[in-house]
Amino acid sequence: MALKTYMTLMLAGAVGTGLVAFADPPRHAKGEALPPGLAKQGKVPPGHAKKMWKRGEYLPVDYRDHYFEDWRRYDLREAPPGYRWVIVDEDAYLTQVATGLVAEAVIDLLN
Repeated sequence: MALKTYMTLMLAGAVGTGLVAFADPPRHAKGEALPPGLAKQGKVPPGHAKKMWKRGEYLPVDYRDHYFEDWRRYDLREAPPGYRWVIVDEDAYLTQVATGLVAEAVIDLLN
């Protein structure tokens, strides 16, 4: 009898553990939002404090709204359709509007 109970508990535990593996990670783990504690404080995530993105990387959602249209002032080329220039700290990134994909990076533009 004890063996049946033990086997039933082991089987239930194995099934329950397998279901947890298919859960979606939280939004902040996928780079879509700040972790809740940092979002409330208005702080930048630790890995982003001095981060410079390269071509082919994705700019996090939180930075994509810092775009500017005065590209001539900084001697930059006009953003093609579907792209725009975004400023993060003193760097400029030409990013795809829909995804945040970095097409071009100009480091220390404002320095």
